[in-house]
Amino acid sequence: MRLVPILLVLGLVRPLGAQTVRPAVVEYSGQARGKFDLVNETLFPLTVVLEARGFHVEPNGNLVEEPLDTTRMQVKLSAMSFRIPPRATYAVSYEATAKSFPAWFLVSSALSGARTQTGLNVRIELPHVVYMLQPQPLRRGDVVVRAFEFDSAAKRVHVELENTSQSLGRVLSSEVSVDGKKPIPGGAFPLFPESHRSLEIPWSDDATPEKLVLRFANFTVEERRKGAN
Repeated sequence: MRLVPILLVLGLVRPLGAQTVRPAVVEYSGQARGKFDLVNETLFPLTVVLEARGFHVEPNGNLVEEPLDTTRMQVKLSAMSFRIPPRATYAVSYEATAKSFPAWFLVSSALSGARTQTGLNVRIELPHVVYMLQPQPLRRGDVVVRAFEFDSAAKRVHVELENTSQSLGRVLSSEVSVDGKKPIPGGAFPLFPESHRSLEIPWSDDATPEKLVLRFANFTVEERRKGAN
């Protein structure tokens, strides 16, 4: 297993430009057929090697790669390796089928050939994440807020969520707020079947947070912190 080192790696090459994948995350109803672009914004030609891989997301949000389970999922890529000239873009298409849904995988793009300002060769990995959703979407009653707490010393909001169903859903946006003030965003993330998810949101306001809002594709979850008016 390996953690996907997205932020660290991009930080190494930012002085020379950046390598990006777009879109980074997509979802389909059932089988997947799509494409993504790999963008080379550096002055160096890049060698790219692709691999379809499985993954799981830990409760704290870390994405951990693992081998693709080919007994229940098949992924076909239009190319497995290629070169991208400087300041160029390469499009990769794919098809994916699964025996049951929901299912998910990522296409790992390993790019090499870029250099830092000191001449150090850099190899980075960029994931294109694909979710194949079940016919029936996640429902409001499937999502339970187990905790909504504020650590005044650490100035952080702690949220614990549980998906009690066998459906996959995605939180498209999350936020915490004090009534009458601008909310502080907590980001977007997947909520996997029969799983827990922890969310830590830095809090800079002097007032105590009162309200949590989670927006999904088909519904919104709102929760008030215990003790809040």
